[in-house]
Amino acid sequence: MNQKNKKIIICAIIALIILGGIVAVNVLGFNKDLAFEQSQRIDIDVGQQIKDESKIKEIANEVLGMHNMVQTVEIYEDMVTIRAKVISEEQKNTIVSKIKEIYEFEQTAEKTDINTVPATRIRDMYKQYILPFAISIALVSIYMVIRYYKKGMWKVLARTIFVPVIAELLLLSWIAIVRIPIGRFTPVLVILMYIASTLYVINKNEK
Repeated sequence: MNQKNKKIIICAIIALIILGGIVAVNVLGFNKDLAFEQSQRIDIDVGQQIKDESKIKEIANEVLGMHNMVQTVEIYEDMVTIRAKVISEEQKNTIVSKIKEIYEFEQTAEKTDINTVPATRIRDMYKQYILPFAISIALVSIYMVIRYYKKGMWKVLARTIFVPVIAELLLLSWIAIVRIPIGRFTPVLVILMYIASTLYVINKNEK
């Protein structure tokens, strides 16, 4: 297989992955971490400092399954918030009852509300990264044009922008298809992909 055919196959695979990602996003949307997706929450005031959150986490795992969040809140860490995609009345009652076996407090299951937490929009999740990332892209593009101007300004600029864009689309498409939850670590993946694609562009410009 010659070099030209290899490039055609690679481009076809990339195109298929990106197309699959577009379909996955339009049909299913991105899979978000629990902290960012629509979920339900109960707040339990135990009336004293929660010294061992792990015991409450064990209760949450037992009743709700492993996909949940447990967090102590308030200044004195005397309230615990338990969050899961869905919490039924029966599950709520069981959780409150089991926590009462560890801590003595007044709040009853009847006075514990199940609150719905709306999903966080993706643009709100990462809006603080947009400006720094855009500035970085602009600075890298300027550097590339100055450093490799002999190879043709427009050619270098197009490659500097096009390759990272395709790389990021490939990454996001793969995340959407495989259903990798997007959350706090997604920007790290995006930055690493940008660095890798930029190094690839530098390598091509050096030849």
